[in-house]
Amino acid sequence: MNKRILIPVLLLLALVSIVYAVYRSTEEKVILLGPDRQTVFGEPQHGLILGLCIFAGLCVLGTVPLLLDRRDDYNGSRSRERSSASTTIRRDRDDDPIIRRNL
Repeated sequence: MNKRILIPVLLLLALVSIVYAVYRSTEEKVILLGPDRQTVFGEPQHGLILGLCIFAGLCVLGTVPLLLDRRDDYNGSRSRERSSASTTIRRDRDDDPIIRRNL
């Protein structure tokens, strides 16, 4: 996976986890009363919400180094292109102005 794909995926995961955490925290409570007990459905789970928020924060922090990196991708294709281009260029001695001055 290169940066172009990884950055939007991480940001989308962060957004979806925050939206789901907000959805879970604002859900309505349903309280069923029985003759000898009380049952509560839909109560927010604070551990889940905290975990989702931490996950979203780590996804955003993971995109920062990817955005600050100047390389195109991580598989080194651009560096291979540069090295192959620099090794294939040859200059004749007759075209070099420094050598021509010394002659």
